[in-house]
Amino acid sequence: MATPLAESEVLQACKTLFGTEVDICRGFLFYLQPTGLKSAYRKKAKETHPDLFSSHAPHVQKMQASRFRDVVRAYDIVRQFVKQREDGLWRAPLRMRATRRYSETRQPGKSNKHACTNNRGKTFSPRTVPFRPLQIGNYLYYRDLISYRALIDAVVWQRKQRPIIGDIALRWGWLDTAAIDRIIRVKNGMGRFGERAMGLGLLSAFQVRTLLFFQHSQQERLGRYFVKKNFLTEEMLDALVRELREHNAQVRNFAVRPKAYA
Repeated sequence: MATPLAESEVLQACKTLFGTEVDICRGFLFYLQPTGLKSAYRKKAKETHPDLFSSHAPHVQKMQASRFRDVVRAYDIVRQFVKQREDGLWRAPLRMRATRRYSETRQPGKSNKHACTNNRGKTFSPRTVPFRPLQIGNYLYYRDLISYRALIDAVVWQRKQRPIIGDIALRWGWLDTAAIDRIIRVKNGMGRFGERAMGLGLLSAFQVRTLLFFQHSQQERLGRYFVKKNFLTEEMLDALVRELREHNAQVRNFAVRPKAYA
């Protein structure tokens, strides 16, 4: 039997393919779909292919060739991981597996109950919605109303609206430019800006939480992207948000009273 790939290696490969705009974590590995992987690879390969830099200086060509090789290698690693996952060499955490089994059996014969049509006139039968708390983008994906690529595009669209934490802290007088430069230059550790600032003693945990809360408050809700791009109407989105609240409430009830569902 093949040896499972190291999780750290797979996560790093995902970061190479999907970039920093996507929150790459352990949960991401268990819900990554082959179509989403191929889409990310094709996009990254087009951006880094050496042929695009044939007229550049030799050192630029060499650098881009190395980047392209990294992309190809990352794709091979993640593709191998997906195959291992499908072969059962990788398993979701115990709690995730248990709740998934419950979600697949709690309503036998009703898998098409929520079949629906999106605003582009296409009728879908939903994928199995995992029995865990979900956000609206994930819920729409598992209901098969959006593609994985559309979900990634929506996340990128949303995050581009966020002001930079350092700029907010500078505007509020919590940091100066010298402090921000010091935080950016920290090389030990892979923490984000707020974590680095706390590690240097330049911001408190309360200040970082406040900055993050304000940052998130400045962006539009993710669901708005799908209305703007004509995947859904306002009415459809409202109905789906209500369904999502019901779903998450059921998950919370199951978590606090598991014996009721045994």
